[in-house]
Amino acid sequence: MEPKSRHASASIHGVRDGALEGIGIDLLFAAPPFTGLEVHALHILRGLALVQTPVDVFAQEDVAPVIAQQADGHRVIPFPTVPRALRLGREQWAIPWRFGPRPRSYRLFHGVIGVAPVFVKIPFVLTVPDLAYRVAARQLHPRARWYFGTLVPRSIRRARRIMVSSQAIRREVIDLYHIAPDRVVHIPLCADPIFTPQPVEVVTAVRKQFGLPERYILYVGTIDPRKDLGRLRAAYDLLPPDLADTALVIAGRTARGAERLARELSRPGRRGHVLPIGYVPRETLPALYTGAAIFVYPSRYEGFGLPVLEAMACGTPVVVSACDALRELVGDAGVVVPSPDVEALTQAIERLLRFEDERQALQRRGMVRASQFSAQRLGQQTAEVYRQALSA
Repeated sequence: MEPKSRHASASIHGVRDGALEGIGIDLLFAAPPFTGLEVHALHILRGLALVQTPVDVFAQEDVAPVIAQQADGHRVIPFPTVPRALRLGREQWAIPWRFGPRPRSYRLFHGVIGVAPVFVKIPFVLTVPDLAYRVAARQLHPRARWYFGTLVPRSIRRARRIMVSSQAIRREVIDLYHIAPDRVVHIPLCADPIFTPQPVEVVTAVRKQFGLPERYILYVGTIDPRKDLGRLRAAYDLLPPDLADTALVIAGRTARGAERLARELSRPGRRGHVLPIGYVPRETLPALYTGAAIFVYPSRYEGFGLPVLEAMACGTPVVVSACDALRELVGDAGVVVPSPDVEALTQAIERLLRFEDERQALQRRGMVRASQFSAQRLGQQTAEVYRQALSA
């Protein structure tokens, strides 16, 4: 049975007096512990709430309580819970099964992982986080590579508007799929308000919780071949002996199929100590970022690079690879290192560990840079995309 629309008369036309009605967002893929895609989607919900644009959120029953705060101001439509392994692709059958191919209560759907239900015949907006299935295909799990490689191109061609979080991905979508530029809209993400420099006592407590030394280099993100963590480990091993008291801390869950990489990262090294601490709850991350001497994100390919923005917002100097989206994100507020160069990465890390004035300059520039990305802007631009899609 379809949910009754909050505003039945407005949902008939989709847009009335500047208000947006009858919009559903697909979060059926979401599963705790949340990582990049889930956080991306929750930022969109927060931004829409700030600009008073309520939507219906499709989420599993076990996820609905977890996202209650971020979904405040929206209506959550719960779906029965299925195991995490079955969530990929669930929108293809669950949404049309529940609402039918032409849902009367909805005028627009928003797919936030780059795919839309094939059998639902209403307009949709598509968020394309990245094109890893095509640009970095060998580093994806075969199931994900097949699923996204099959459905993302089809969804891109059918979407009324396509949202991307970096100009780098916008260029890829336009060039690879020959999409009219006015259909692809660049809307940057933002960091949660919790990502600010933390008090010394909070940082100390988190260091004790994880057994971290006073000085450490930090990576936060999925343990995945695409993140090029082998190069980070190799660069760390090349640091001079007098910096051996600096640890390398790797925080994040291991992607499916990357278990061997995780073991290699945690092997004993020639000097120093590598500390894989696994998934860290988001409420703990601000103190972890704040306590780090440097944040390093050596990924070969990204759609945006949200952990980099979070680190800058916490006042942590950042070192990133030279992939297009990361260069675009940091501007002059971080150190950009050529992607395949291990020695250049070692030199960048060593320089920041030795020269406090450079670290402080990057801290200041990073916080200014991070302040330019806001949830208000994200919400306003997303709402405008909905208006364009409904009027197209």
